[in-house]
Amino acid sequence: MGYIVFGSHVARLNGVPVETVDVDVVPARLVDNLTRLAEALNLLRPRWRVEGIPEGMKIDGGLEARHFLGDSAAIGLVTRLGPVDVVLEPRGFEAGYSALVRRSTRVRWGEVEIRVGGLADLIRSKELLRRAKDVEHLAVLYERFPELAPGSQPGPSESQ
Repeated sequence: MGYIVFGSHVARLNGVPVETVDVDVVPARLVDNLTRLAEALNLLRPRWRVEGIPEGMKIDGGLEARHFLGDSAAIGLVTRLGPVDVVLEPRGFEAGYSALVRRSTRVRWGEVEIRVGGLADLIRSKELLRRAKDVEHLAVLYERFPELAPGSQPGPSESQ
């Protein structure tokens, strides 16, 4: 299955202690891949994440690829292992998986190999989102990786 773990777990997997409550997954938007993703998520008994309803709302008939093929940029789920966001168009990387895969890395977690988004891509996305939690995370990320902070690298005219 083609997917990339993105969001704050990228920071956590790079040793940055940021708080997060969910896992963001960016899948390749191919019907066969989305079918496999739906099947895998169905093993976790997913429910639609709805504000004000902690247990979520029932998904009639289970997840299917069609649920990921609409116009939504992200789909929030509650599973037996916790919240999962299927992010189809991360901010700054609206082409999704294909825009993130070049700078992603592979991480082994037990018997499973996971593709994880690039740290610079995560920072760029958080810079564009600018939610309160993103601003907090950016401060920690810039402190830990000052070379990725704005103004830390010469621009094109400065490096010539």
